[in-house]
Amino acid sequence: MTTSAPLTDADFMASIPINKFVRLHYFTDLREFIKTDGLTKAIVTIDGVDHLELATGEQIPLDRVIRVDGHMSPRYPGYDDYSCAC
Repeated sequence: MTTSAPLTDADFMASIPINKFVRLHYFTDLREFIKTDGLTKAIVTIDGVDHLELATGEQIPLDRVIRVDGHMSPRYPGYDDYSCAC
């Protein structure tokens, strides 16, 4: 499911469902593209940076999140999902 991109970072953060199993696309600190499914736990601030915390304990900086549950980050406008759905 793809929806139009929110206009601001705050809109994007508000669109992230908490305590829900979601499809997540993001970059690792090595700029690897990751596409996974996971249960969101919270949005936490660590050293002044907002992170999406998953039930696994993983904390992903929101500035590296491309898409959550079909909601596109305003930081990656027009980013094409080039991965296959295999």
